[in-house]
Amino acid sequence: METNYIIDCAGNKVLMGNQLFSAKCWVGNSSDYLEANDEFVIADSADWLDIPKISILIPIYRSGDRFLRTLNSIISQKWSQPQKVEIILSINQPLYPIDELTKASLKAAKTFIKANDLKDNTPQVKLVFEQLAGGLAEVYQRSFSTLIARIRRNVNARNLETKQENVNALSSLMDSTVFAIIDDDQILLDNRSLSTAVDKLEAGKSTIMGQVEITEVSTSYPQWNAILVGVMNLFLRFKYEHGTAILTPRALMVSDLFHMPALKIGEAYADQVWFAAASAKKERFMIEVTTTLESEEYPSNANMVERLAEFLESGAHSDAINIFKNVQTSYEESTEKLVYSLNDLKQLISSLKSRDKNNIEIVVHQMLHKLQPK
Repeated sequence: METNYIIDCAGNKVLMGNQLFSAKCWVGNSSDYLEANDEFVIADSADWLDIPKISILIPIYRSGDRFLRTLNSIISQKWSQPQKVEIILSINQPLYPIDELTKASLKAAKTFIKANDLKDNTPQVKLVFEQLAGGLAEVYQRSFSTLIARIRRNVNARNLETKQENVNALSSLMDSTVFAIIDDDQILLDNRSLSTAVDKLEAGKSTIMGQVEITEVSTSYPQWNAILVGVMNLFLRFKYEHGTAILTPRALMVSDLFHMPALKIGEAYADQVWFAAASAKKERFMIEVTTTLESEEYPSNANMVERLAEFLESGAHSDAINIFKNVQTSYEESTEKLVYSLNDLKQLISSLKSRDKNNIEIVVHQMLHKLQPK
């Protein structure tokens, strides 16, 4: 049997799980799925029976009102059918008293939704607030499981006469409904990029992913922040060259995600592993976005950059540069003529090890301005 792997955010190889819920028709499959994932279905949201063309999830964690820039960049897209676009603001925090940033997010979301509901021909914006122990992976799983429940209830409400009619109705919705995720700190650069990609998306054939440019880094060592913007953008460029960057915005047809195993809640980068597995061997439509990296407690690019900053400042966490060593394997195995080479990567790793600010600045600047080979 063929063994398939994907690459997580840190560049580690992760075994793909086997597909599930694909042995029977859509009626039986969806029943099995909802029975297996009943604990993740959000009860109130499952009663939203109007199924959109695209359901966009924005997970919001301790964001204050900063997520509004992301939300506005989505609203501003030139959607062909704005009324068929749904944006879910999923505000979440762990199981402790609600903090001030979360309160600010809730207030900003409610104010925005109240104003948006008065407008015509605009995407619907909905709010979900939960206190969860499973972090981002649980937010994804609950949102997706709830969308499956909505689709099933939508078809059930039609009271179709035959099993085949139910199968056809479910199949149609599964293959035409898009599930998308956008981080709460991302800004879409082109007001047609996401809407155009969604119109071209096909079940079983294509996927949407983010082409991310980092514009700002915030760490506990501000003297390194400007350099780390360049370092992390190089890290992303290395991964994009080898097709291993699985960043938001991410989007797939519901049917492409439905057959995948549930997210492994509690495991690092479980959200990326889940989406990468479903996107394997599909054409990628890349969406240009900008983002910032601010200190976070959970595994993420922001967490990586904080460790890099501490290493550059004090020499602690020398394994922080392993993210580049993991990418090195891809360059060692590649036979393609790429923008960057194995020697480029080794030069960057060497400069980082030196912890010499001037040396790193020179190397990063030269590599960021390196041109595509002819």
